[in-house]
Amino acid sequence: MKIISINEKAAIVLAIQEIHHQPILVQLPTVFALVAAPTSQGAAQLDQLKSRVMNKNYGTGIGSLTTFLSQAKRDQLPDAFSTPAHYATLAGSFIRLPFRDERFQSKAIKDGTHQGLLLDGLYADLFARIEVSFAGYQPDQLWNYTNYSAPLITSCNVSGDPNGSIVEFDKAVDFAKQRGIGLFIKAAQPTTQTGSYPILGFEKNRVTIHRNGPSLDAFKTKIPAHLRSW
Repeated sequence: MKIISINEKAAIVLAIQEIHHQPILVQLPTVFALVAAPTSQGAAQLDQLKSRVMNKNYGTGIGSLTTFLSQAKRDQLPDAFSTPAHYATLAGSFIRLPFRDERFQSKAIKDGTHQGLLLDGLYADLFARIEVSFAGYQPDQLWNYTNYSAPLITSCNVSGDPNGSIVEFDKAVDFAKQRGIGLFIKAAQPTTQTGSYPILGFEKNRVTIHRNGPSLDAFKTKIPAHLRSW
């Protein structure tokens, strides 16, 4: 297994090369994550790595907010959250939007909705470059054949582990070695906060909190009062 810091020039190039074959491990600012190709094959690889339990779904790492929103059903979004600029201040959270008909289900879409993790800095660059590298791939059932090319992302752990997501470096290394992961991109300067990112769900007339997480209180203040459903 190769370990490289995200601030090294070769990190993103290596990530793109590796992820087209198998998932990689990335140390995000607050948690360790598995990142994979945005395809049915990528989802199957994550299933195997995590010993995935049934009825779980994968998010993506948002590279382009414009592309992310282009997948959404715009008429089902609040007026206050209808453009990329409206979501830009929510970096550090998962954004859940209506992507497809509510009857559609896949390993990336639940009841028509999909959630993307919005980060900034080097992580945004990483996701964006991977997203571009998958542009134009074969239509995939994962997205109901209207492809989205941002990388799949999920917590680094065995699915259903009572200890939750891995937030310790040594445990992440052990997981990677045991599961045969070939590339581990570590953070340049991890923060003191740990834990999985909060999830905010956006509907026409409300915003819902689907999971608590670091900086949630700050995100709550960015939601207009008339949309707060917590």
